[in-house]
Amino acid sequence: MKFQLILENQNGDQINMTTTANQYMISEIDGLYPPAGTISTATYAGMDGSYLNNAFIEKRNIVISFKMRGTGLETRRHLLYKVVKPSRYIKVYYKTRSVDVYTEGIVETCEIQNFGGLVSGQISILCPDPYWYSTSAEVAYYSKIVGGFTFPFSVDSSGVPLGTYSTTDNVSLINSGDVTGFTIQIEAFDNAMTPTIYNADTGAYLRINGEVLKGDIITITTKTGNKTITLNRNGVDSNIINSLVSGSTWLQLSEGKNTFHIEAVRNCKNLKVIFFHTNAYLGV
Repeated sequence: MKFQLILENQNGDQINMTTTANQYMISEIDGLYPPAGTISTATYAGMDGSYLNNAFIEKRNIVISFKMRGTGLETRRHLLYKVVKPSRYIKVYYKTRSVDVYTEGIVETCEIQNFGGLVSGQISILCPDPYWYSTSAEVAYYSKIVGGFTFPFSVDSSGVPLGTYSTTDNVSLINSGDVTGFTIQIEAFDNAMTPTIYNADTGAYLRINGEVLKGDIITITTKTGNKTITLNRNGVDSNIINSLVSGSTWLQLSEGKNTFHIEAVRNCKNLKVIFFHTNAYLGV
């Protein structure tokens, strides 16, 4: 199977582990499959079976085994050491014909045996976040006014609309990966009150209490481990997570089609809502 594997450090320095036969010959990549799950149960007193306390996915451990041959082995070893450093951040890009993904982690070891007929090595990377994420983001948006002015541009004698008025308050997103969080950005063309995002399929909602002023941008992230609500007003960011109304849910994207409904206590037409997400995969 043809694939590409690139490692990138926190400074943006990259090393392509699959450049040519005279560079780094990968013999095995372990850890592309879904990590193990941990399941905690407890027994019933005097009864058969047990009940579930908790279940979660363990961290990912990627182990890359490779060999080096050809000339300039010492130079290439030191290029590898520059990018892959134990206890330091590393980003792993993995690409095949059907997937183009990345994951982030910390280098556990970078071991090379350079006294032998063929230089060989092994890199171990621990990823606290077990998911692989697509390198390109999916975007969908809601607005009562849908722009119609594009370039290249020409107008015939009958004219052309500069925009159209949307009659629906629903937005659909397709999630091709596993269940994941996403980012919602609410922009105010003019004042509005208490915007609400509903999951039309489940009835769950996320509601922000209070008035949204003209020019405000509210950014909501629902990803597990990174749940935030930030208000940008006049160029200044502030944390408004305390504006989340009781009963709200940190909305997630289910597998397949997801439909969301936009409402506000007042002037929903003044809002533009943008949804951003990257597909997440437990195994590639």
